[in-house]
Amino acid sequence: MAVKLDEIWSACEGKKHIYIYGAGKNAGQMYCFLEQNQVKVQGFVVSDLSGNPKELFGRSVVDVDSFSDEEEFLIFVPVWRVSRAYREIFACLIRRQIHNVYFLSAEMLEYIKKEDLSYRKERLFGTGMYFLRKDVPVEAGHNVFAMRGGGNEEYHWRFSQKMLDKPIPDFACDMFAGRSALEEFEEQYGKYHVLQGRTPAAGDENASYAVYMARSHVDRAVLPGELPSWVIPIQVGAALTDEDIAGVKDNTGDHISERNGNYSECTAIYWMWKNAPKTDYIGLCHYRRHFDLEEAGIFELGQREIDVLVTSPSFVYETVKAFFSDMAPKEDMDVLLDVIEERRPQYRSSANAFFASRFYPPCNLFVMKYDLFMEYCEFLFSVTFGIEDYYNRIGFHRTDRYMGYLVECLLGIFLMKNKERLKIAYTDMRFYI
Repeated sequence: MAVKLDEIWSACEGKKHIYIYGAGKNAGQMYCFLEQNQVKVQGFVVSDLSGNPKELFGRSVVDVDSFSDEEEFLIFVPVWRVSRAYREIFACLIRRQIHNVYFLSAEMLEYIKKEDLSYRKERLFGTGMYFLRKDVPVEAGHNVFAMRGGGNEEYHWRFSQKMLDKPIPDFACDMFAGRSALEEFEEQYGKYHVLQGRTPAAGDENASYAVYMARSHVDRAVLPGELPSWVIPIQVGAALTDEDIAGVKDNTGDHISERNGNYSECTAIYWMWKNAPKTDYIGLCHYRRHFDLEEAGIFELGQREIDVLVTSPSFVYETVKAFFSDMAPKEDMDVLLDVIEERRPQYRSSANAFFASRFYPPCNLFVMKYDLFMEYCEFLFSVTFGIEDYYNRIGFHRTDRYMGYLVECLLGIFLMKNKERLKIAYTDMRFYI
């Protein structure tokens, strides 16, 4: 790779003006890469100005027809050679008899992409009060950034690497304008209590715990080795198959197992609400997503009188509503708000605040005091059944898991609404591939 880099620097020598072909993501990554290596970029070249920005990173976007052979310029083309865009750009440059063009290889494009991602992380979290926690378990495509409080506590937020697709100059400089991530978060959810969950403290350990681990017959057969004694596997969607993969199934007693195509792991929540034996604390995890707790770490909940435990909050750059609109139709969220207005109007302001916020508790993982869980389920299913009633009335049949995403939202709304009376704790998520 060093030889390839030397070729790039050699190509730049003696050229007064360096341009990049394109005005999209690849062009932006190439710009950041060159600027980091002290190569000044004059601007960006496009085949047609219509539909493209006038400027990118403060540099002009110009039409290829504006170039003259008399100029000492070099144009980098950061597009893979087998793509349609490559062929169109190549044809355009040949027709216009443009000289001094450097076409990047697939290997170089991949290298620049990785360098760009590293650069963006450093710009965001490599200085100041925030820093990346590379040693914290997290699922593929995600990272954790952290900040330290006044004491020894360290606060974590999970984020998707897709967030780093935002233009870095705008994104990095104004991520938390005027207040810290912790201040913004605690204004919305109340105090952030960090659960260590490593070694049991001295004290009463007599509270009972049951965390149901959702499994489906369609899941990949990758499971952690030895589960804590308080984890109970439950087969979700058991009504939809003859396969038997767990001792507890969500199609016994009062259940909605047949709706698993929409509810996903949340058919387990309904079963727990209606059928699970009473324990002091009750919760849900997934066969691949667990709380980062040791066997005895969960005792900290009872010892500290924690009301609810969720995993480290997820942070999104824009809004929660915009984020979830990439996974489910935004109309689902509009219907959710209408149903809350009709059935649980006291939650409407919290629902609006949740969708306008930038934090949410991810993946429907929680552990709650039993009575609080009963209250949560009353709220949760009054809303989800109202949403189902709406789609049934208009004749929409769906199996797109939309309710699983909406339940993630409803958990956040519930916590936000009740933040003043709840002691909410957070721990990292342990993810198994």
